[in-house]
Amino acid sequence: MTRVMLSPNAIEDIDNEDRVKVLGIIDQFRALGVNEDVSLPQLVVVGDQSSGKSSLLEGLTGLSFPIASELCTRFATQIILRRAPESDDEVRVSIIPGPTASNDEDQKRHLESFACALPGKDLDSAKFKTLLDEAATHMGLPASSTENLADLEKRFSDDILRIEISGPTHHHLSVVDVPGLFHNPTRFQTEEDLEIIRNLLQGYITDSRTIILAVMDARNNLANQEVFRMARAADPEGKRTVGIITKCDALQKGDEDAVLRIAQNSVECLNHGWFVVKNRSTQDIQNNVTIKQRHANEQEFFKKAPWTALDKDRIGIRHLKKFLGRLLYDHIRGEFPALIDEIRNLAATEREALEDLGPARQTAQQQRQYLSRLTARYQSLVGDCLRGNYASSWDSQDHRKLRMRLHLANEDFAKQLARDGHYLPFRTVDDNIDSDYDRNAKEESIYEWIKKHYRDSRGSELPGTVNPLVLETLFRQQAKKWRQISEKHLASIDVIVSEFNTAAFSNVFTDDAVRDGVKKCNEASMCDTRREASKRLQDLLDDEMCGILQTVNHYFAQTLDAFRQERVITRLKAFGLQDNQRVTVSLASLKSVTCISNEDQAVFDIHDILKAYYKVALKRFADSVVTQVVERFYVGKTGPLKQTSPEQVGSFADDQLSRIARENYATSTRRNELHSKLERLEKALALAEKTHP
Repeated sequence: MTRVMLSPNAIEDIDNEDRVKVLGIIDQFRALGVNEDVSLPQLVVVGDQSSGKSSLLEGLTGLSFPIASELCTRFATQIILRRAPESDDEVRVSIIPGPTASNDEDQKRHLESFACALPGKDLDSAKFKTLLDEAATHMGLPASSTENLADLEKRFSDDILRIEISGPTHHHLSVVDVPGLFHNPTRFQTEEDLEIIRNLLQGYITDSRTIILAVMDARNNLANQEVFRMARAADPEGKRTVGIITKCDALQKGDEDAVLRIAQNSVECLNHGWFVVKNRSTQDIQNNVTIKQRHANEQEFFKKAPWTALDKDRIGIRHLKKFLGRLLYDHIRGEFPALIDEIRNLAATEREALEDLGPARQTAQQQRQYLSRLTARYQSLVGDCLRGNYASSWDSQDHRKLRMRLHLANEDFAKQLARDGHYLPFRTVDDNIDSDYDRNAKEESIYEWIKKHYRDSRGSELPGTVNPLVLETLFRQQAKKWRQISEKHLASIDVIVSEFNTAAFSNVFTDDAVRDGVKKCNEASMCDTRREASKRLQDLLDDEMCGILQTVNHYFAQTLDAFRQERVITRLKAFGLQDNQRVTVSLASLKSVTCISNEDQAVFDIHDILKAYYKVALKRFADSVVTQVVERFYVGKTGPLKQTSPEQVGSFADDQLSRIARENYATSTRRNELHSKLERLEKALALAEKTHP
């Protein structure tokens, strides 16, 4: 049974002391798992189906794939060779989920569950073939024994089979074999399959750190090789592409000249030129030709004409390995500064992401500390926003400009209350609508309204006097719109506070689950606030609308006295009297002007008393709504803005605290991933500082 482990001398031509050091750094990066985060320099073998890619890979690594089978061409295979001086040969096989599986967590976990580790001495050709079959089956692909390929749901995969070989005799190298392109879709290989392969190949060759080993079957026309068109598009300057011609021994007599011109870089001009190789044929494999014999057969073949016309350094796997060693070395050195910068930037990004998650929150103490710190930050933000201490970057529409929005809402409330709060507009002593109450609408005269109520409410009072109940009734009707306007104002305040909390919570509580938990607690406080604010508003309205009319505000008496004086002066002016004018008047005539009917006198008195009192009550009510409802319940120490605090966190029972602040599985997993990722990136940076090539 043929052993397939790499021989001690398989890739020695790639290494010298300098190159071992450089390749060793990349290998150590890969050992740390940095290749999961950034692309690392590697060799990728691409070409058409049956172009000899797997055989070329065998020649480069010494690892014998079942070349006669189509199995290995159905997914990418990454071979990582690693020197491990202190251990015996070991082989580890795993599957890296591709882009398709990465979007399906269950499938991703299923693929990642595939793992195999065994001593190198136990890996023979039969065991290796079995491993490949098992990997294919795990990916949902046909095994080598599958006969009917037409009815399969999946024939190709963008998943990657990863084979890591380590031991004291091995050298550092990473080589990837990508499924071959095909030109004519069939029921066994559909257009969809071709698209999967093309996208997979595209992903590799567009990576600036990939050296493209473009393989061409000597028997095929170069113009028909799509892989070279793709390579030119991905690497237009040809800095990363090496052309390799296989199956030179299968050419018909006389067809060699066309291949020689290509190999001499005369047809498809590549920066790094072309190589020709002769791999093991199917017959060689069946005859158990060893890798060592393969190399000898290749040397003998190219010693014959017409191949002797080629540069000897461009013939055979041995010279190809030497060239790739130099190219890979130079490529790594050129890419190294950018690679380190990328690792450094990525580490900074991951560190910031980890800081955003905050410390771990597994225990009650950790959860309380975490939530206390965030609620303290929230209270600091609330304090700043209530004082009008805003960030310069916030525009006028920013919901965090809390005090500004409260001021504007309160001012709008006061204006609307003054403009629309009365049932009918009051009038001046000369019987014009008072401009303070003018709504630019034709309305019933308030005097007629008062007169009607005066007549309808006559009781036991003497003629010309006013029943106090009339004033109370008229005031309540005159101010009945206050309820609707003030309730609308509280609704707008509720929106302002809610919008502030939404913005503030998003700013402070970056964890969605924690933010939702805090929001639920705050919503309970908001419900209490709405209920208590509504109750207090009702009390204020009852104070104004129920019971007797009363005030100790001297403004009422002064205003009423001013109204009465204005009425007397207006009547005198109507008689023809003016200031600083000396005239002789008849007292009887003056009496006819100054004295009016008892009913008119009562109506005017009611109007003036009502107007003076309404002014006092309106200002009192507006101020009370702002101070005793808005400020006390929405902004005050018992309101929703002050409830989310370290003191509240301190009162939480452990189970309540856990419901709000514990880390969910996704957050915990994310934290562990970030820790792991940041750790390997920082180790890579430390390693790079010590061993910069």
